[in-house]
Amino acid sequence: MEIWSHEGKRYELISTYSGSDDAWYYQVRGLAESCSAEPNLTVAIPDATPEGSFTPMSAQHIVFYADGGVLPWPILGKLIHLLESRGDLVEEQRDRSSEAIALPLTLTSWSHDGRRFEVNQFHHGDAGSWSYELYELDSDTPGNNYIEVRIPDASPESGSFVPMPAAHVTLTMHGHWALPWPVFRRFLDAIQAAGDIVEPSDEPPIVP
Repeated sequence: MEIWSHEGKRYELISTYSGSDDAWYYQVRGLAESCSAEPNLTVAIPDATPEGSFTPMSAQHIVFYADGGVLPWPILGKLIHLLESRGDLVEEQRDRSSEAIALPLTLTSWSHDGRRFEVNQFHHGDAGSWSYELYELDSDTPGNNYIEVRIPDASPESGSFVPMPAAHVTLTMHGHWALPWPVFRRFLDAIQAAGDIVEPSDEPPIVP
């Protein structure tokens, strides 16, 4: 177990192996005393050799479980850096071509393993931010399940959107959703490629 902090709030990382599921789980959740919208997310990495030592299956098989709450972008970055440093993102095939991750100012549809997803982006005037939403089309899962990255506007009165630094960006998870890892990563890559994540110029990206 690890405790991560960001702007006075604390988040707990739990890493454990489930023999019944033959998978390694990483769970990040906000500690109740410091997080009003307590986030809860889990990354499940299937074991390719359950009869022996843990060997992660390719990233194509990883599942991202979004179970509600608001997570700061830097905490999400810590989780992804941890997965990479431990070698758990095996054969992660990220297509960063403009054809794969371009987000025109219209609804963008993606397909993955027979499932269809859509990305929407808009200026959220009430929240003073630019929002990117990812949700599933034609889903038979009950509830309003989607994720949203919000980038606060540094100058909401000026008319044109000016993104605040990445430390202020958040991932909001609505409902309870099992999302394929490749789709989640494509969503993050597309947002970064759009140029709205303002990183410190002398540091590596918060979310790799």
